[in-house]
Amino acid sequence: MIALLATAAAVLGLVIVATSVGANSAGFAITAILLGFGLAPFAGDSLERHVPRSLWDRLSLSHNAYRRLCLPLFNSLLSAVGWNRLIIALRDEQSGESDANRTIRNSRPVQASAAGHTWALLLHIVAAIWAGIAGGWVVSLVLLLIGVFGHLYPVLLQVRVLTRWRELGRI
Repeated sequence: MIALLATAAAVLGLVIVATSVGANSAGFAITAILLGFGLAPFAGDSLERHVPRSLWDRLSLSHNAYRRLCLPLFNSLLSAVGWNRLIIALRDEQSGESDANRTIRNSRPVQASAAGHTWALLLHIVAAIWAGIAGGWVVSLVLLLIGVFGHLYPVLLQVRVLTRWRELGRI
């Protein structure tokens, strides 16, 4: 239900901005970016509950694909800016254990993150198509680039984490 409300709010916000300043404007791009990043955690938590467990079990990303997509570099960037440290601390706080002491992982936060980033990526794609139709090719390109690096790469990282945990027998 929250994902549906987030989608309706995002569409309404984009319609208002597109009507006011145009879908080919920087304001439209900024609104789409802020809506994607701002609503993704809420939409992801809601969507994760409705994705069948069997689908999560089928999603995987091999180590070779992980390397070919330059995901280690992206992961290093997240570590350098302190994002990974923050995420690991949040997971430890939720479970009440340190990362080293835990053998079985709670995959729900990782799955919710992947679902939320997927929702936001779709929002970016729709907004980019909308901007492209309105003639804003630069806006469209910016939205697609931010969608790829801000949402697709995090989804791939989350899928790799889930794959690795399955390989190690931790979920």
